[in-house]
Amino acid sequence: MQPPMTFEICHALTQLTRQLLEAGEQATETHVLAKGQVYRVALSLEPVPTEELPDVIQRYR
Repeated sequence: MQPPMTFEICHALTQLTRQLLEAGEQATETHVLAKGQVYRVALSLEPVPTEELPDVIQRYR
């Protein structure tokens, strides 16, 4: 299991998600420079089906 993300990372991803959805996009790709290295970043948004929500909520307990 992956370690939990920090609040700051979750908040940044939430903001990015809102901006993408407001722009009518559900995926994006870009390159970023961090710590002297260029990284390729790909993000796709996939809605969680209602029947899977209990499992998702349980994951954060």
